[in-house]
Amino acid sequence: MKSSFKALVLIALGLFLYSRIYNGTLLYYISERFAWLTLFAAIGFIIVGASYRYRAAQTHQHEHDGDDEHHQHDHAGHQHGNFGWGALLVVALPVILGLLIPPKPLGAAAMSNREISVGSVNSATAPKTTQIISRPTTEKNVLDWLIDFRLAQDPAAFADQEAKVIGFVYRDERFGMDQFMVSRFVLSCCAADAAPLGLVVKWPETNNLSSDQWVEVSGRLQPGEFDGEPMPILIAEKVTSTDVPDQPYLYPY
Repeated sequence: MKSSFKALVLIALGLFLYSRIYNGTLLYYISERFAWLTLFAAIGFIIVGASYRYRAAQTHQHEHDGDDEHHQHDHAGHQHGNFGWGALLVVALPVILGLLIPPKPLGAAAMSNREISVGSVNSATAPKTTQIISRPTTEKNVLDWLIDFRLAQDPAAFADQEAKVIGFVYRDERFGMDQFMVSRFVLSCCAADAAPLGLVVKWPETNNLSSDQWVEVSGRLQPGEFDGEPMPILIAEKVTSTDVPDQPYLYPY
C-alpha cells in the first residue's frame, strides 16, 4: 500500500512539473535558463515513481505465489531504503499547493517588502553592462531604459525620446494623482530574488487604472523629478490594458 502511494505521489509530482513547463507558468517561479533542469526533474520523478510501482507489483505477486521467505527478505530490503509518511507529505506538498493556488507572476502586492528601483538600477541582480542599449527606443523594455538612465550623465539627454513599454501598475504614497509606475521584476534565478524596477509615468487618467493591472504605455520622455531626485519621466500619450506577457519577468544581461 505504501509503495503504491509513494509511486503515485512521485508520478504526480513529475506530471505536475511537466504541466507547468507545458503551459508556460513555470516561468512565473524560476528563470527560463533553468527550465531544462525542471524537465529532467519531472522525467526523473516519473521514472522513480514507475520503479516503485513495479516493485509494488512484484511484492504483490510474491504474496500471491506464497513465496514467504523471499518476500520477507525483499520487504526488509525495501524497508531499509523507504522514507516515511512525513517525507511523502513534503514531496506531495508542491502538487497540493499547485492545485489549490492558481499560478500567477509577482505583481504589485509583492513590492511592499522589497526595495524598489525607480529611475536607476541599484539591485544586486542588476546587469553590469557599461553600454547604452542599442535597440530602437520603441523596442526597449523597462530594464533597458533604466540601464540607459544609469549610464547617462544628464537626464535631459532623453528629452522627447519616444518610448513604448509594458508592465503592471504600481502606486504608493510617493506618487501624485497623475502618476504611476509601469513596473516589471528582474529575475536572476527565481522569484525569491526578484527585484522590482519601474519607470515613472505621468498620465491624467491615472485614477482609472487599478493596481497590478498590466498596461502598455506609449509616450515621450521628459526631464522631471520624483521623490526629490531628478530623472526622466515618461509623459504618456496612450495607456492601454494588455494581457500578462508570456514571460512576465526581465533578465540581467
